[in-house]
Amino acid sequence: MLFAPAAFGAASTPIVSGISYTLSALPTSGKVTLFNKLLEFSYPKNNTLVDGNKQTATDQSVYFTAFLPEGGSPDYQKYVLVSNIYQISAAAGVYLLEPGKLAVSYDSNVSPAVANQLSVWYSPSITTAGSVYKWNGTNNINLGGITDSKKYTVTAPFQFEGSGNGYYAVFLAQQAFTEFDTQTDVSWSYPCVMPLWAKGYVEPLPAGATTGSFGLTSNVNRLEFATMIIKGLQLVLKAKPANETEQVFADTFGVGSTVYFYQATPADIDSTYFGAGYSTASGYKIYDSIHMPVQYAETAARNGIIVGYRNATTGYLEFKPANSLTRQEAAVILARLSNLKLSDDGDQVKAGLEAVFDDAALIAPWAAPSVLAVQKAQLIAGKPTTVPDSTKLMFDPTGNLTRAEAITLNYRLLKKLKKI
Repeated sequence: MLFAPAAFGAASTPIVSGISYTLSALPTSGKVTLFNKLLEFSYPKNNTLVDGNKQTATDQSVYFTAFLPEGGSPDYQKYVLVSNIYQISAAAGVYLLEPGKLAVSYDSNVSPAVANQLSVWYSPSITTAGSVYKWNGTNNINLGGITDSKKYTVTAPFQFEGSGNGYYAVFLAQQAFTEFDTQTDVSWSYPCVMPLWAKGYVEPLPAGATTGSFGLTSNVNRLEFATMIIKGLQLVLKAKPANETEQVFADTFGVGSTVYFYQATPADIDSTYFGAGYSTASGYKIYDSIHMPVQYAETAARNGIIVGYRNATTGYLEFKPANSLTRQEAAVILARLSNLKLSDDGDQVKAGLEAVFDDAALIAPWAAPSVLAVQKAQLIAGKPTTVPDSTKLMFDPTGNLTRAEAITLNYRLLKKLKKI
């Protein structure tokens, strides 16, 4: 018997490993439920399969196979397999015209207390030995997803990877980080850090470090802040520019030789922040050859999340991915993404901020309406004040946002938008 939530298991027809199902074309209804409701594949109605040029594909077939889980993991020390393994295939070089979603059921014995640390993973292959099927931990991608602990499902974005073959399963992430071993300056961020790490939206940095730390006290940079938002909101990643003439931002990196943004690895951008050996460090990493830093920067700009800077000398637009982000800059981004209503009454905004923050006068006019809005929405909080006998807070508008703060803000944003 395969993994099945209690709601399905006893009353459903048993499923044997290797059972398959074929669609000659995508149903126009926009949803397919398979294997006793253990897998649901959904997509915009009247969707179709297309080739790399977005022309209708000749072969519209989609194949589904379920396998009895016999172990395997992206990393045995961090991730535990808690679902069946599902193979979803189409012709090589074929994609969904509009991306869909995949809802995968997981073992109902998983405690609801850790349900937010569940995530759907992708692998291009599995390991087989006779009738034994194991997850192959090579070239895996953490797709994240929204957990429904009542239905025992994790729903993640879905798109064919182009190879024609893919395997999907749910894993429970578990790891201890030194910041949470004892009470520290950032231990308060634990409930927000662990779910976003488990779903692959953030990662311990610098990569390759052996301290067991997540690196939460470092100031977050613009690239990582944009990345965690894009992954959390499950936005479609912009294609990688083929050369420097196709890239939106003209940032260059490197000493002695020029590395253009479209070529840049995390280590090229900031080797101290990301780790000099980021690309070769063991374990799952957010950035790789098909998920490059430039793609996150350009996706952020295209969606109005973080805009670039105009270089006064060259006139070209730059993203400045290694730059830190201030608290008031973060407030503006959060207000925009949350679609909060901003007051255009300057006096009202000033009075509202002064009622809460002792340093309200230091908040820039362009950020003030957003700061007030996100404070009221409880997306961002203040800091303890330095003013004697005051009951107010400090906002510290020009202070740099730490990684602990950035991850917490993103978690609150995703909760508000019901994306986690």
